[in-house]
Amino acid sequence: MAVCSGSIKQYSFVVAAFFVAFLSVVSSSASAKLVEAKGISAVADNNIVEARKVALENAKRAAVEQVVGTFVRSRTDVNNYLLGKDQIFSSTAGQIDEYKIMYDGVGDSEDIYEVVIQADVRVDLLVDRVAQIQASMGWTKMPRVTVVLDENSTNPIIAQHARNEMTERLLRDGFQVFDEDEPIYAGFAVNLTVDSQIKPEEFQGMKINANELTLGMQVTRVGDNQVLAAGSKSASKPGVKSNSIFAKLSADIIRKEWPQLRKQLIRFWHQEQVKARNVFLDIEGVESLDVANQMKAVIQEAMPAIQQIEISNIANGVAHLVISYKGWTEQLYEELLASNIAQRHKIQIVGVTGNKITATKV
Repeated sequence: MAVCSGSIKQYSFVVAAFFVAFLSVVSSSASAKLVEAKGISAVADNNIVEARKVALENAKRAAVEQVVGTFVRSRTDVNNYLLGKDQIFSSTAGQIDEYKIMYDGVGDSEDIYEVVIQADVRVDLLVDRVAQIQASMGWTKMPRVTVVLDENSTNPIIAQHARNEMTERLLRDGFQVFDEDEPIYAGFAVNLTVDSQIKPEEFQGMKINANELTLGMQVTRVGDNQVLAAGSKSASKPGVKSNSIFAKLSADIIRKEWPQLRKQLIRFWHQEQVKARNVFLDIEGVESLDVANQMKAVIQEAMPAIQQIEISNIANGVAHLVISYKGWTEQLYEELLASNIAQRHKIQIVGVTGNKITATKV
């Protein structure tokens, strides 16, 4: 049984076919996971050497997908996932430095070559590398955002126009927009302060309105209200149809000012993708430490971005877990859904607020 080290040079080929087969997980830790994976390649023109190279590379790719597939799916929108998963898993296969070849040979069909490897996957480095690729290619799922109106806004009708315009702009930019009362919260808030004034004036003997609008925009992180970006702009236009004029002015200000704020938000979002933070998971309906430990093991095994998970206590049928997680609370929620843990273990997530996820075992 050969032990190999280093990455295999990538080859271009015309005829290559493979099937990904995920075998049993042998062992895992916070920084590395030992898995078995299978790669298959077509044997073209009786070229066994080339078929073996391709099958080995496919096995390494399958090992990567086995470890971080849920991570990639949870942080990529559907279209970009279909577009980018092959590139992500292939380009990160080089993160596998050590592997053992468990089986190496022609399969049941002589035109198929099979390689089964036992790979030691460096989870932390792999998670970071995948996040870098997603960010550089623009494949990272956009954050959840809510649009909040400042109570000090002078005219509720004009403020609502501004909110609608901001919401439409966010949706066009690919953001997920949620209302404030949604049980699954938004990670960021775009706070709008709208000040509209109508000043009667005379021009060449005619009475007209000078419509002046000041729109303040502030992007904050939900939970601690950290300000990530802010801007304010004023504009004016004469006319008698003030509401229509204010609606147009707010749309113009958002169109001109939002791109810079958006850039700052996205930069912050990407930079924070792989920074570990504590997320608290409360699971109701867990009556014993044994059940809580089972849930802990299942969750840690399924999600590579989790560095550590501990049970802080169990009280009144609620298990309180503290999770050191590389990413945002909403991303942990998305990863829980992508891993199907909730469905398989009959857990219903009832809310996400701040850095806390609340669930119940049904």
